[in-house]
Amino acid sequence: MSDDKHERIRRRAYEIWEREGQTHGLHERHWNQATFEIENEDRSLGARPPAISGAEVPGPAPQSRGKKGKRAAGQSDVEAAEALAMRTGITGDQAQDLIDRLGDDPLALDEAARSLRASET
Repeated sequence: MSDDKHERIRRRAYEIWEREGQTHGLHERHWNQATFEIENEDRSLGARPPAISGAEVPGPAPQSRGKKGKRAAGQSDVEAAEALAMRTGITGDQAQDLIDRLGDDPLALDEAARSLRASET
């Protein structure tokens, strides 16, 4: 990984940590989330991810659809769940469960996720 990309991920992980209330002990999740976001940004800007051992990096595997079956172009269930979790502060498993139950309505998903998070505090 280039030093520039590593630094971007580090800064993003710190921003996530701050945004989520500076909770300690979640550094690995913050780092993984930051990596996911930066790699998605790079892909959307046309940057190619680095090759692994000289081989092409495969795209995401096809995923099963939720009830409604709609998703942003090129976005997998995993990416949608991660995005929901990042926006709302719930876990990836909770986000996937909401997507499976509610489909792809972003307003309903955000509202349900925020209600879930509020009920946990």
